[in-house]
Amino acid sequence: MDSVRVWMSAPPVVARETMTLPLARQLLAEQNIRRLPVVNERNELVGIVTEGDINRISDTPEGDQAEYRPGVRIRDLPLREFMRRPVLTVTPSTCLREAAQLMITHHIHGVPVVLEKQVVGVITVSDLLRWMVESETEDGIVSVSPPSAARD
Repeated sequence: MDSVRVWMSAPPVVARETMTLPLARQLLAEQNIRRLPVVNERNELVGIVTEGDINRISDTPEGDQAEYRPGVRIRDLPLREFMRRPVLTVTPSTCLREAAQLMITHHIHGVPVVLEKQVVGVITVSDLLRWMVESETEDGIVSVSPPSAARD
């Protein structure tokens, strides 16, 4: 069974815990991703923010002008204020089946890949689907081969 290392998206796109909500929304859009692992000043994983988390607070830049709480506008809200923690993670050596089971059990679509507290990649449902499609032959027999060297 292939490991997460072979199929994860890397290098990861991460955000500092001090990044504001509007900048996080912009980064998600620019990178065409739906989740941001959040790191501290030592680049250690401390939380995660999803597109859905951001949209629950403010789904438009115009909405960012509203107050989140007295004295704090949404536009000034750092990720550390609303990121999810603790974060479910896997390691590069985790088998893909185990990563998939974790996502199914917790109803999530991706998890950061962590090695010694550092985010080294992200494995998503899209990565797992790519693995399935690239692993199946025309006669329906699964033949797992790693992706091109560009993904290593």
